[in-house]
Amino acid sequence: MKFSQPIIKGIPHKKILPQGTALVLEGGGTRGFYSAGVFEAFMDAEIIFPYIVGVSAGAANVLTYIAGQRGRNRLIVEKYVGEKKYLSFGNFIKHGSLFGYDYIFKTLPEQHIFFDHEIFERTEINFFTGATDCVTGKTIWFGKNEIAHGFDVTVASCSVPFLSKIVCRDGLHLLDGGITSPIPIEKSIADGNNFHVIVLTQNQGYIKSAFRHKKILRIFYRKYPALVDAILKRHEVYNRQLALCEQLERDGKAKIIRPLVPLSINRATTNVKKLLALYDEGHAEGKNALAGIEF
Repeated sequence: MKFSQPIIKGIPHKKILPQGTALVLEGGGTRGFYSAGVFEAFMDAEIIFPYIVGVSAGAANVLTYIAGQRGRNRLIVEKYVGEKKYLSFGNFIKHGSLFGYDYIFKTLPEQHIFFDHEIFERTEINFFTGATDCVTGKTIWFGKNEIAHGFDVTVASCSVPFLSKIVCRDGLHLLDGGITSPIPIEKSIADGNNFHVIVLTQNQGYIKSAFRHKKILRIFYRKYPALVDAILKRHEVYNRQLALCEQLERDGKAKIIRPLVPLSINRATTNVKKLLALYDEGHAEGKNALAGIEF
């Protein structure tokens, strides 16, 4: 198969960190390229976590890290994020989603920028992606074997309410995992991990506000009352999970990596210059964080 960009083959990770060490990932749309920069620092150090859990953009960008393809995510920012097929209002008009998920998860890895499925599948770790069940308003977790083929689970986890279509899979109606588990630290704890490296995409001091457009929400998702309730409670869940992460860090049970200053971009930013700067910031802060962690 011929690709439009040089093929970046995955390199197997030399060191799997000790069991009980987890990588916990927030989403954030294109803000998630900060996290992708952090993953680049992990690849520089040739390490992989035995347990990774993520939602939305965190779950999407970490795929390249698991596949060991250093530089691939940065190349995506440089060459493709600015394309209308990647993210545009035109996508929303034509396909019902602001992000072009077919383009991102099928066209790009099949035609433009090789994704190393072999290394991804060979990497023996526990990896979970969460999506929100629209019927129950609860998180459904999917394991690594369920994610690898087609990435429909990842698409579901990235599908932001209003801006994306509901993803139907095996009789389930799924949306953004960040609705019900915006920072999936509780999943990591429940699965028995005792040290958590948590990558956030908002600066310290950020507090999520309540959803304001309640009437529109109830009309738009009138078939899914549990989903409506979950969206209305999302700010409470986010702030609770954030407080838990910060308490774990104070207790020496976690390390939080996040932007040092408030971001000037939102989840739908396509400004390549700003996103590359954010990526490089994540890379630098990931490197600094590793220097201060004893695994």
